[in-house]
Amino acid sequence: MGAADVVPGVSGGTMALVLGIYDRLLTALGNLTRVPLWRAVRRRSWLLAWRSVDGTFLVGLVIGIAVSVIALAGVIESALDSARPQVYALFLGMIAASTAVVASKVVRWRPAAVAAALAAAVGATVIVGLTPVATPDATWFLVLAGAIGICALVLPGVSGAFLLVLMGKYETVLGAIARGDLTTLLPFALGAGFGLLGFARLLSGWLRRFPDATHAALAGFLLGSLRRVWPWQPDDAVRLALLPPPDGAAAAIAAALAALGAAAVWGLHRWGLRARASGRTARPAGLGAPGSGRAQQ
Repeated sequence: MGAADVVPGVSGGTMALVLGIYDRLLTALGNLTRVPLWRAVRRRSWLLAWRSVDGTFLVGLVIGIAVSVIALAGVIESALDSARPQVYALFLGMIAASTAVVASKVVRWRPAAVAAALAAAVGATVIVGLTPVATPDATWFLVLAGAIGICALVLPGVSGAFLLVLMGKYETVLGAIARGDLTTLLPFALGAGFGLLGFARLLSGWLRRFPDATHAALAGFLLGSLRRVWPWQPDDAVRLALLPPPDGAAAAIAAALAALGAAAVWGLHRWGLRARASGRTARPAGLGAPGSGRAQQ
């Protein structure tokens, strides 16, 4: 997930779906704002509180994301500079295969599920094609930017960095990080915290009540985001232009890399199915699923 967050146009939520940990992530984040956690904290039942939020899973995930961002940011940035079409082709295949994996979770494609998928696909396509606008530097807008930008962590198909670009706050936040400007970072972090917990709880509730429509919408978001990782785009253009491959060799290489990415995702998906079947990825005791039994297939 950390590696994906470094790549423009790819979200950590997409990789969570690829790796089969998306539902568990939403459940753990949603439980941070639920009554059982705070009841356990008031009683000083620290072990119960830890288990109620799947603490070991969350801590491992945070460490992995942090290590990946630190270790791979330079590598991926260099790869994007020198071989952007090839990197995007790889992610194109991964996201396309992820779309199929998520769509397979929909048990019945009723009209509501179809409508959710189409609406999400159109919405994602429009979002990734928007042009940035001028926005205020007021504290309230930094809080709002943090709340919206962090949603990409749990919303597959939409890049948090790209959302900040659209809101005109990408360079502001990066500059604040470089300078250690707490007057900018604290409101942004506050909004990010509220946005992450609130949105994760909202999504987990949707998965529990409307598993088919929610998974269909997630698949639609992934499908619509494919526009953002088309291998041939103008490097200096914010509004996406889908250019054709320069020659047959470039097209063949991109197709091979896309197939490799799709195969990797499908392999991870099959491995996850076998691991869950054997009990190696069973949920901790007492940790509720965000969806019904159908949603966890």
